[in-house]
Amino acid sequence: MITTVTLENFKCFKERTSFSLSKINLLTGINGRGKSSLLQSLLILSQSAWNDDTMRKLIINGDFVQLGNFDDIKNSETPRGEHIKLEIETDDNNIKHLEFLYKENEFDHLVADLVEITLKNSGNEKKYEKDGKVGGSIDGYFIKLLLFKIHFVGADRLGPIKYVDKINLPIYTRVGGRGEFTLNALANDNLNTVHQNLYLGKDAKTVVQQTQEWLSYILEGAKIEIKGKDKESSVLYMLLNNKNNSYNYKPANVGFGYSYVLPLIVTGLIAREGDIIIIENPEAHLHPRAQSRISEFFSKVASCGVQVFIESHSEHILNGLRISALNPKIGLNNKDLTIHYFNEDFNSQKLVIDEKGKIENWPEGFFDQQEIDLAEIFRYSR
Repeated sequence: MITTVTLENFKCFKERTSFSLSKINLLTGINGRGKSSLLQSLLILSQSAWNDDTMRKLIINGDFVQLGNFDDIKNSETPRGEHIKLEIETDDNNIKHLEFLYKENEFDHLVADLVEITLKNSGNEKKYEKDGKVGGSIDGYFIKLLLFKIHFVGADRLGPIKYVDKINLPIYTRVGGRGEFTLNALANDNLNTVHQNLYLGKDAKTVVQQTQEWLSYILEGAKIEIKGKDKESSVLYMLLNNKNNSYNYKPANVGFGYSYVLPLIVTGLIAREGDIIIIENPEAHLHPRAQSRISEFFSKVASCGVQVFIESHSEHILNGLRISALNPKIGLNNKDLTIHYFNEDFNSQKLVIDEKGKIENWPEGFFDQQEIDLAEIFRYSR
């Protein structure tokens, strides 16, 4: 599990800024104040590791994120020639600390060049440079161990779609940043059964069956059917039912909520212990009760040994996570939930949650708009 991420000269973080983390992490606060940048630091490292596990190049535009060029990821107030520094600390004795230092590539602005990697484990420290002068070429094993197993589903998810082409999924199965591989993942009969902590209902523990169970629980009624799995078909499509009858409907006739939440559920079910899940705006197109239940779902995912990051602006997501941290059936506690609030000044405040789920240092501007609006209603109605 990643316990700390530290950024320096990366996007809005000019000064060295550290974020302590736990099993499930909620990033919330004012728009455009660094939440996405924190998540992008992990995603850009992951897509770079997939490109080359020696990490010689920082891939600015890849499968997870497309961030432009070097000037777009380097803090705009940092003098030219200053390096970007990304640091990760974990609770794994083999990779206690990883530090990446990158500089501008003068000929290709779509990548950054490795200056140095520092790897610390429980008893040693090793440094690696791009040209191999210090310590030779880095062994990519630990990089793979940490950075390959990241699942990401962004805010810009695909809505209802008619069909998708059949594809060969990558060795490491995921649904894609927009959920574009979701149907191909569900059509894969070789997926492992889901973790027992996530098992709902009385039927099979397959990913397809449990996807239906969780979709039904979160949205109060759902059946799914994947069509086109036969060899003769080159496409896959899905039929949905949100009623207690025998009819199936095309996704466009059911509602955006089903299509938007589906890749989130599949991601949680296919993730394995040691994986990392990054989710943006899980509340999109969901009513408050469904938002609370998707929070419960990801809390249970975190209880299976998967580290979860959620970026959200919903108080229902926040309160759903707080409830889950108190629920003894889920297996988390207040120390397993970390909340970072990003304020107007581009500063992050870690909120302190006590054993009763109360936030001890509730900041001004943090999910208090309802009270402000009610006060305004009262003022105008006098």
